[in-house]
Amino acid sequence: MENILNFPVTTMKNRNVPKIKFYEKSTGKALRECLTREFESITWLYKLAPTTLNVEDGKNVHEIDGFYCKMKRDKYSINSFCALDGLVPRHTFFIIEHCGKYDLLMHHKEMTIVKGEQVWIRGGTEMKNNITIDADTLKIQGQSMDAVYSSLLSQISGLSISTEEEYKIQADLRRQIEKKNGQVDSLQRKIKAEKQFNRQIEMNTVVRKLKKDITLLTDKMNNHET
Repeated sequence: MENILNFPVTTMKNRNVPKIKFYEKSTGKALRECLTREFESITWLYKLAPTTLNVEDGKNVHEIDGFYCKMKRDKYSINSFCALDGLVPRHTFFIIEHCGKYDLLMHHKEMTIVKGEQVWIRGGTEMKNNITIDADTLKIQGQSMDAVYSSLLSQISGLSISTEEEYKIQADLRRQIEKKNGQVDSLQRKIKAEKQFNRQIEMNTVVRKLKKDITLLTDKMNNHET
């Protein structure tokens, strides 16, 4: 497999990962069926670490693995990548090829200690769809693994962040905005169908309040307020 992201040669692993490796770790049949049905191959393409990047180790991030997944069809399930990521005890990102098109996928992940054991908590899914693969697709930036991870997360999510804490705040604001936008769309459909004028007025009042909230949240995102 070629170095499609033009990362430092020292980060290249280029190792095929047999799907049975994931079968053995999975407790259910759903992932096995999905891997068989949708995945043509999985390649551990990159290992980003202090030793391969010549950067400082991070407080929270010590290694980031990049997997190249070639799919059998154009459509694929995001849930399968959630399940795959849950089986890898490291930070990860995925390059997904499907019928000549490419996507980038990354979950926000954190490692914590529960009853003396390491437990990985997977957060939201971030994606860039139909990307152009070239030297500028994804850039490695930062002098520590924490900074490198935050930079990758920023590039894939589209959020302007430089730390994981900033990501959590920005992602939460984005979720609130998306939820309120959904409420506005739902109410506007109901207003069009509503026959009673008084009821239309009530719902329009709620819509105006929601739009005001959306504006405030958007300003907060843009100004990086916390």
